[in-house]
Amino acid sequence: MLIMRSIKKNTILVIIVVLAVIIGADLRFKDLEKRPMHTDEAVQASRLGNLIENNEFEYNPKDGHGPGLLYLSLPITWLKKINNYQGLNETTLRMVPAFYGTLLIISMLLFKRLIGSAGIAVAALLVALSPMHVYYSRYFIMEIPLVILLSLFIFCCWKYFCDQRFRWMLCAGLCCAFMHSIKETFIISVTALTISYVILFIWEEITKRKGARLQTRPLIKNTAISLIATLLVSAALYSLFFTNIEAIGQSFLTYFDYIKRAEGSGHEKPFWYYIQLLTWKKMELYTWSELFIIALAIIGAVSSFTIKGLSIKEQIFIRSLSLYTVITLGIYSSINYKTPWSILPFLHGAILLAGFGFWTLWKIKNESKLTNVAIKGSLLSTLVFFPWMLYKQDQIANFKFPANADRNPYVYSHTSPSLVNKLVKDVNELNGIKNDLSISVYHPEFGWPLPYYFRNIPKSGYHQNVTSQTNSDVIIADSSYEDQIATIIGDRYIGPDLMNLRDNVMLHYYIEKELFFEMVNRRSQK
Repeated sequence: MLIMRSIKKNTILVIIVVLAVIIGADLRFKDLEKRPMHTDEAVQASRLGNLIENNEFEYNPKDGHGPGLLYLSLPITWLKKINNYQGLNETTLRMVPAFYGTLLIISMLLFKRLIGSAGIAVAALLVALSPMHVYYSRYFIMEIPLVILLSLFIFCCWKYFCDQRFRWMLCAGLCCAFMHSIKETFIISVTALTISYVILFIWEEITKRKGARLQTRPLIKNTAISLIATLLVSAALYSLFFTNIEAIGQSFLTYFDYIKRAEGSGHEKPFWYYIQLLTWKKMELYTWSELFIIALAIIGAVSSFTIKGLSIKEQIFIRSLSLYTVITLGIYSSINYKTPWSILPFLHGAILLAGFGFWTLWKIKNESKLTNVAIKGSLLSTLVFFPWMLYKQDQIANFKFPANADRNPYVYSHTSPSLVNKLVKDVNELNGIKNDLSISVYHPEFGWPLPYYFRNIPKSGYHQNVTSQTNSDVIIADSSYEDQIATIIGDRYIGPDLMNLRDNVMLHYYIEKELFFEMVNRRSQK
């Protein structure tokens, strides 16, 4: 009888997880080319192009982050036999985070012992449907690969805490090395988890239960060896396997720049920004909310300090996960520099706690069978209604308004769709008319993502300041350069035509007269 119940429970778990993976993969891989390239995505695409063409990676400690995302992108370029920058496209690039976003759903299975079968099923479903997770799993930036490694790191820490075997400490260290190579902010998550464990260790010592103690000599030995391995692997990754030694030191000196950048650097947001973003964000036409996840996470966090029936190790680690999640939110909220994707590490911890919270509710038993049926029926009803609401938000965020900052809270400093639909389309048309088309872009930030969109045009140049003269067929300039451009081009061009690069960033573009009239003439003949 017990065997049959176990089989039944495992079957249900497998069905829900498989369903979550299928739905999550569909949301992540569908129509990846639909949204214009964000500046950050375009910059990473250029760096990947340089890596696959020249086997080079130049680390910029002030921006750009480490090479980890590029390394993780190489398998798909090999499978698609892409060997140059021009061969990359939006679908290929975004398949990388989509794959790791799908893998993150599956990774919830690692925590079955900690949060139970019901908790795993719910956690997998929530990762699959979380609008923030889905949106940034379709975004060629570091966050989703960072979170999957963070998930593995937490699992390795949990396993080491259970049996103190060296292999788990080593794996945790290697996760840190790869996280460092992806994005330097991984240190926030590692620090938060360390602080949470120290707090619980002190509490265990004060209460004289001493359940958080580990054997001292193996701990020191394992930590020392793993730390050396971590630093060596991190150094190898940053230096492109020791071909650029300078990058190793820069990868640590960059934290001085991060301290300065934390003050805001144009991305200042109030303390409550992330909490509001995840719980209740009113925008034009829609109100966005992942409050169901946060509410279950709160239940899970409270339950971790009140529930009975767990082993001492399980109890301590789930409590440390609760503290880690709260501390992570506190650290990110305290930093003035805020971007919506930065809070994904917190959301990952919150989803694990949400799974634990659901599991604790599912285990509630009453003497009345009718009450038990009512409790479980209510839980199942919420597990249908709220995920459906999340799914509807996914459809709006990713397929209806994927680049509309007024209606989508995850759209941040994003490229205007009109840039692609008008300017890029015009330039591609002109390139078809004149094979050796030349373009000059004048913009303080080089006009990204234009260098990505014009990667197939050899005669394209990018300048932070206006040069004294130009003979380019197309001139694209920041609107603040209008007077300077006008004195240089005279009456040789048609324009300026106005175009948004992104919100509050206006471009002017000019087309050489004869080329413009040739384009108009060809259009009239169609």
